[in-house]
Amino acid sequence: MTIDVLHGVILACLSAMGAVTLVNLAGFLSLRERRPAPRGMISVLIPARNEERNIGRLLDLLARQDYPDYEVIVLDDQSDDQTPLVVRERMETQPQIALLGGRPLPPGWVGKTHACDQLASAARGDFLLFMDADTQPSPQALSAGLSDLEHTRADLLTVIPRQKIESFWERVLLPVLHFSTFSFLPMPLVPITRNPSLAMANGQYMLFRRDAYDAVGGHAAVRTALVEDVWLARRIKASGRKLVIRYGGETVSCRMYGSLRNIWEGFSKNVFPGLDYSLAGLATVVLLTLASSILPFLLLGGALVGWIDPGIPLVEVGIVLAIRAGQALRFDMNLWSVVLHPLAMAIFLAIAVNSFVWTRQGDGIRWKGRAYKLRNPPVTP
Repeated sequence: MTIDVLHGVILACLSAMGAVTLVNLAGFLSLRERRPAPRGMISVLIPARNEERNIGRLLDLLARQDYPDYEVIVLDDQSDDQTPLVVRERMETQPQIALLGGRPLPPGWVGKTHACDQLASAARGDFLLFMDADTQPSPQALSAGLSDLEHTRADLLTVIPRQKIESFWERVLLPVLHFSTFSFLPMPLVPITRNPSLAMANGQYMLFRRDAYDAVGGHAAVRTALVEDVWLARRIKASGRKLVIRYGGETVSCRMYGSLRNIWEGFSKNVFPGLDYSLAGLATVVLLTLASSILPFLLLGGALVGWIDPGIPLVEVGIVLAIRAGQALRFDMNLWSVVLHPLAMAIFLAIAVNSFVWTRQGDGIRWKGRAYKLRNPPVTP
């Protein structure tokens, strides 16, 4: 491949990603803080395994909701820390909370899908809101979600939370989540197309109409999926129902990972399963990452030492940084982390390879003390 052909490939990739980013910056909406009239009970369903650090804060925030008709059910998924004790303490002053003891994990299930399936069976609500323990909702999080669900006539409304970032490695690596999503998935097309590949969801906030959840089989239908949120979203779309995605902004936030090790393990759990365990998909991700985020900087380095003309590499790096800067501004991330983009993507490549290795060695993907060698279920209900 000649240098001119390489530049052509890089510019084509970056131009497409820049176009998708512009569409998303202009057309991707935040969850609005508006109050609907009560339209039925919301069941807030929280799977919790070793969540003593997060669950108390979430329950306290849920106690402040301005929506009047809701219940909160926590499932203790066989925790070996103080998770159930923290929940019971909150139950003394928050009568809307119920605590379930999780059953042993049966073969062929992922722990979270099994927990969520038990939660759905216990729920009494007309709407099911699945939340992770690290979610941090504002007092309007329930009412705004239901209002948006009703206004858009969606069957599933999912929210990408605003990331609360504190450590150096969070600042470096968590923007990769937004870069990999908003550079490739044109959000305005998600609710108007039936194509299940144009779908994603975030398990930290998934609000279903109960009838839609049941119609696509609920979590039981995706029992083997490590990225169960995405697979449920795809089933919603494949069934002809409507998916709507919002940004959390000031309404829903979270702090996902507090250390490099947690980021490494969490991303490794999701990358290769999220690609449906496809080697072709993994190869595509690696090549796109190299073309969009590694090679432009290497070529600019070559230009600085006089190996090649600097003109085109400067344009390529400028496009990459402009994409990252636009996303950082839209999604409340530090601008200084933009310059660390090539470091972040180099680490992401290592994580992607590690995710693949986990599925091929030992007991498989490891998460929260469990190991899985499972495959994703079919998308079509």
